Amino acid sequence: MTLIAGSNTVKGTINDGMDVEFALKLGKALGTIYGSPIAVAMDGRNSNIMLKSALVAGIMSVGCDIHDLGSVPTPLMQFYMVLHPEVKGGVTITASFARLEINGFRVMKANGIEDPIFDEHSVEEIMANNTQVPGLQVGEIYLVADFKEKYIDYILSEVDEDMIRNAGLKICLDCRNTVVANIVNAIMMRLSVECIFIGGDTSVMDGTRLIKLGHVVKGQELDLGVSLEMDADHCMFTTAEGTPVQGDKSFAVLVKSILAENKGKVVMPINSSTLMEDVVTENGGLVLHCTIGEQTVVRKVKENQAVLGGDIFGCIVIPGPFCTCDSIEAMVRMIAIIAKEGPLAQLIKDLPDYFISRGAIDYDTEKVPELLQKFKSSYEGFNMDLMDGVKVYRDGGWILVRQSNVKGVVKIYSQARSKEEADQTVKDTINKLMML
Repeated sequence: MTLIAGSNTVKGTINDGMDVEFALKLGKALGTIYGSPIAVAMDGRNSNIMLKSALVAGIMSVGCDIHDLGSVPTPLMQFYMVLHPEVKGGVTITASFARLEINGFRVMKANGIEDPIFDEHSVEEIMANNTQVPGLQVGEIYLVADFKEKYIDYILSEVDEDMIRNAGLKICLDCRNTVVANIVNAIMMRLSVECIFIGGDTSVMDGTRLIKLGHVVKGQELDLGVSLEMDADHCMFTTAEGTPVQGDKSFAVLVKSILAENKGKVVMPINSSTLMEDVVTENGGLVLHCTIGEQTVVRKVKENQAVLGGDIFGCIVIPGPFCTCDSIEAMVRMIAIIAKEGPLAQLIKDLPDYFISRGAIDYDTEKVPELLQKFKSSYEGFNMDLMDGVKVYRDGGWILVRQSNVKGVVKIYSQARSKEEADQTVKDTINKLMML
């Protein structure tokens, strides 16, 4: 398998492209580009120590010091970088949603801002880098003292801790790895929330996983289920009855709460559901669309001083001095809302259902603009949005075709009145694209 590069991430199968040789060369490239010092962190994957050792060696070999944060999710690394502006860059070893045999690197510049470095530097260019400094100039490693309490203090400063304690909530947390579980456990202890933890592997946060979480919640008569993605940048919920909650509905609950206190702009990608748009407008907010990608949402929230950002997959961006896609912060906010307003099932019971399906095809990147033009022409006379690819509005829904953030891939999204209709529209659109 070849390495798959996004704008600020690169992923691949362990020891099949994603290996110590690439990690070493990437370290050299990042040290050369950013300078010293560079922060390094990792999630809980089995291959992380191997890749981290090679990455750190590469960074040090070009004369850069390392701030070693150990095993922490990306939001905590970004929090650390905001507190330490002298850090020139950061890289965390994680593959987010991917399967166990996949791993990768996620790159940030100063202040924890995601850097589209792989748009400017190809994998081939990185692998060709043989830079290194004389032996007496190599960098050093500094193990960072525990800063997690500062992060927890920040997260809890945004909610009424006493109200949550008095609610006597019991929840189930699917954290999938100890890196996230340790942070979340410390927060729940501070809030006196009784918890059951499940997980322990790196499986994708999909519908099956949420159904399993729901079984535990219902069987143990708990108040809420929370599933946090391995790198702590997405989260999904289940009700006390064990029912998985769609990402647009949990987003709607958070939007209502935030707009009740502070009217303003709300950022969402162009593939957001109609529910997400309607709930903002109905509660006095202003919808701002952006291109697809969680870091686009983060950037748009910052640029427009929005009160919230998010997508249909459980990404929530809450603005502040520390502004990123942080599922731990989103989870704490949701717990606070439930403690104040009641069960999640009641909060979503009147929200309408919208069904979004997605698919993808491999396609020559250079030919994608021509493909999108042909697709656009095939729907002449329909209302469209060309912000990110071609989005065609149809009766009861829409179709979106766009170049993926991963090169060589075209993504297809569809919203319809039923899951079956949305699934079929994606299949029909894929067939149509292959014939254009």
